[in-house]
Amino acid sequence: MSTANPNKLKIKDIITVVLLALINVVIFFASSVLYATPITIILMPVFFALLEGIVYFIIGTKVKKPGAILIYSIVRAIMGGYLPYIILFILSGAIAELLLWKMGYGNAKALTVSYVINQVLAAFGSTIIPYAIAAKAMADQMVTDGRQDAILAASQMLQSWGSVALVAGVIVAAFIGAMIGKRIVKKHLAA
Repeated sequence: MSTANPNKLKIKDIITVVLLALINVVIFFASSVLYATPITIILMPVFFALLEGIVYFIIGTKVKKPGAILIYSIVRAIMGGYLPYIILFILSGAIAELLLWKMGYGNAKALTVSYVINQVLAAFGSTIIPYAIAAKAMADQMVTDGRQDAILAASQMLQSWGSVALVAGVIVAAFIGAMIGKRIVKKHLAA
């Protein structure tokens, strides 16, 4: 008689989640060179919201165990390296776990809603806070690499109209990213 809990994360599950999270980290770091202009600074969270849904849905539908999305969020948060981003990404993981616990692990609606929340909070932590709220400090740090002017211009856009447009764009892109992720998982990874 086996007493192992089938819903408990196994080492294999944790390794899968961490490796998949690192795929999104690679996408993030590879794309970060696009942070060179004010417009790309503002649009990067929208771009990420479109792409990262695939990995999020693979984790959410293949691992389907409590803690998987939280582990993903912790890995992504730590790799972000900026305190507001870390806090908000981990918060999004906790919210996702609550939604999945309530609606069912692997539930497409719960994954979609939690992914949208994840991306909106990530946008606040990665773009709105550093470029709109703490822009002066961020720009002062970027004097040596020549991005100070781009940061200050992005800051002006975000402070005037861009934050609302960014959040709206991230919501739409995250929803589309979730649909792409759901479709790819359904088509290519159906169990």
